[in-house]
Amino acid sequence: MALGWPRSRVRAAEPLEADERVLFLPSTARWLDDGRIEAEVHAWVYEPDHLRGLNTAFARYLGLRLSKMSPAAQLRFRQRAALFHAESEDGKQIDVVFGHGQAPLRLPPTDRAGRTQARVVVAPPADATRDAPWLRFRAEMPRGDLRRSEGRVLLVPNEGLSVVSDIDDTIKHTAVHSRREMLLNTFARPFEATPGMAAHYQRLARAADTRFHYLSASPIQLFPALSDFVRSAGFPPGSMHLRESTTWRTLVPGEQDSRRHKRAVIDQLLADFPLRRFVLVGDSGEADPEIYAEVAREHPVRIEAVVIRDLMGEGRDAPRYRTAFDGIADARWHLLPRDGGRWPLPLP
Repeated sequence: MALGWPRSRVRAAEPLEADERVLFLPSTARWLDDGRIEAEVHAWVYEPDHLRGLNTAFARYLGLRLSKMSPAAQLRFRQRAALFHAESEDGKQIDVVFGHGQAPLRLPPTDRAGRTQARVVVAPPADATRDAPWLRFRAEMPRGDLRRSEGRVLLVPNEGLSVVSDIDDTIKHTAVHSRREMLLNTFARPFEATPGMAAHYQRLARAADTRFHYLSASPIQLFPALSDFVRSAGFPPGSMHLRESTTWRTLVPGEQDSRRHKRAVIDQLLADFPLRRFVLVGDSGEADPEIYAEVAREHPVRIEAVVIRDLMGEGRDAPRYRTAFDGIADARWHLLPRDGGRWPLPLP
């Protein structure tokens, strides 16, 4: 048996058209006591826009000049900016299939941002095991449509360690404190991993029950580039939790938007996996210390540690840190130097 969105609720929704695409974000799943799997499915439906001149207009809006970039930088800009030209598709119907022979599950119709999400309960496919880290699925395309659109969800054991990691300036050099540098690093330059973090995460990943959850206020349009970066830079694969699709004008989120997004994701992970321990990893470039400290105070047993990359080298006695971590034991929060350093917690 599989539980999805009641089909009677989506009669007005429309199937995908030939020029529309589906992008699935890798979210999380868990085994239920009855042997079935509950999976969180997140999708974005969009129509690519190939109008000439949009890259130039987008670059001009961002304050960047394509003519001053090298050919390699221009190519990177075109690739990373492509989905910001796309049109989000409202009221679209998607059916997803988990495993051979299972009935398709209908997701809620997409909203104005082209997004849909649902929790579905499925029988485990024949090749699914308790040790398998991923469960794969696909969108069921209209009859005669030969395109394939596939997704996957991270199977998280009931117990173990979950590492919730920020992306920008935590595992990837972004320079969010400088708008121009941030935009160049996001759209024109090769992504650069921060020193030592991939090696730290790979050592944490030695424990079979460790899972990684990458959390960022970056919009969903950057998912392909960020996913490629995580893989190519040697970070362990994990679920990825990004903001909604955005317009050019909302590319850079406000501080409160970023805080709400990150806090909502962490709260959901804590609720979904009540027996797991959590380590929260971020940096001092934005509000990670304040957000993580707030969570640690509210969940003193669940949050094993907070680790912050100290971008400005302020040290533990800086007023900001002492204020943020007031009331939290010194042994539960740690700083990493910007240029790397030893991981401050025991490793497997």
